[in-house]
Amino acid sequence: MASDTDQEDFSFGEMFEEPAGYLPPPPPSKLVEYTRPSPLDPRTIKINLLGTHPLWGHHLWNASKVFASYIDANPQTVRNKSVLELGAAGALPSMIACAQQARRIVVTDYPDADLLQNIQTTVDLNFPRSPIISVAGHLWGHNIENILELNGNHKYNVLVLCDLVFNHSEHASLMRSVLGLLEKDGRAFVVFTHHRPWLVEQDLKFLERAQSEGLVCERILEEYTGAMFDDDPGDERVRGTVHGFVLSYPVIVDDQ
Repeated sequence: MASDTDQEDFSFGEMFEEPAGYLPPPPPSKLVEYTRPSPLDPRTIKINLLGTHPLWGHHLWNASKVFASYIDANPQTVRNKSVLELGAAGALPSMIACAQQARRIVVTDYPDADLLQNIQTTVDLNFPRSPIISVAGHLWGHNIENILELNGNHKYNVLVLCDLVFNHSEHASLMRSVLGLLEKDGRAFVVFTHHRPWLVEQDLKFLERAQSEGLVCERILEEYTGAMFDDDPGDERVRGTVHGFVLSYPVIVDDQ
């Protein structure tokens, strides 16, 4: 009888491993410049974008550009306030918030090393060594305390949610973050495009969920920018329009 050491080795070892250089390298990161209206300073904001990423962090979304413009036109939105951006990707609104003298800015995205390092690169390109900006990973609905610690254990005056509502399966988790991180007199800005026109109702369920949680929902903008992706299916006008809403807690009026 053959011993165990005499039996054939049926492991495949490196037979099915790709040889070095077999897979193409990922696309390199790229630098995109966003130009603000004159005479604002800095006039140009540099956004570093990954070459590709499965969580769509390699695009500068139209919703972010439209909301950046909104902040510049309405600087009181962020001035002297604490600002938290969720799912930031390129983090353009956070950069504009810094330019418009926000008091504290925390930029978050999914806790992936590449995503977070990319955001940090953008911060360093525009506001190197700034003491008011932090970059952190945040899994929606979890570890709320960690994000509060970055603001002195206080909730935030302003939350920024740009192009997040298309992720329907995460609406409940995203709402937990909003409720756990928004100050009672704060405002959460929800800006988005219906990238899949046949799923408009599902996108809007996030706003319905907010209202069911007692938040007031008010439209603040609607702007046609053109579609992000020309070859995508569905009505181009729908895919090319950015919508903006602000969520807040109702104001309680004291009758006395």
